Amino acid sequence: NTTISIAIFEIYGGRIQDLLHQRKRLKVLEDGKGEVVISGLKEFEASTPEEFLALVEAGQNNRTTHATEMNDESSRSHSICQVLFRDSETKKLKAK
Repeated sequence: NTTISIAIFEIYGGRIQDLLHQRKRLKVLEDGKGEVVISGLKEFEASTPEEFLALVEAGQNNRTTHATEMNDESSRSHSICQVLFRDSETKKLKAK
């Protein structure tokens, strides 16, 4: 009776981008309750562990990387992975 969704975004050079939705630029806002909201972030439902891991891998592959003196392919960003648990019938958020 629970669905699992995932959303992954990165913070790089003052920009926030959706790593699972064509690197779309996002905005960070504060809602009326004082909670931080990432506006425009797309969630993807994962029905199986394999789908979940494939989404995590896709997000990782879309991260911004550049060569450095110490590493040929260093990640230059911070990525955040949100896992959301919703009631299957009502779609109400149970946990995040």
